[in-house]
Amino acid sequence: MGTPISLPTLSHFQNGNGWLGSAGLLRFQIEKPAEGEMTAVLWQGPFSRPYAQEIERQTFPVSDEGLAAVLNYLNAKAQAVNEAPPFTDAETTAFYHAKRAEEAAPKEG
Repeated sequence: MGTPISLPTLSHFQNGNGWLGSAGLLRFQIEKPAEGEMTAVLWQGPFSRPYAQEIERQTFPVSDEGLAAVLNYLNAKAQAVNEAPPFTDAETTAFYHAKRAEEAAPKEG
């Protein structure tokens, strides 16, 4: 496994802040906490979150135990993503173009 992921201290999240990070091919965002929970969203690079296919998301409590759990989760997922075959250039480009087309389409309503 590569370098373990590190996160800010619990107070960072208790103060309503989110976090973005990466580990090899894995990209992740811990969204700004809401109602005592923080959600980790995962995707594979190279694109940023708006243009990448989400792999999964998991919610954790904003607590010492929750921070330890999200850190363990992210490190395990980083290892799995980095050991699996990466998405092909064709797969990532097709998803990117589909998202761009969706954004360009006229909005109904």
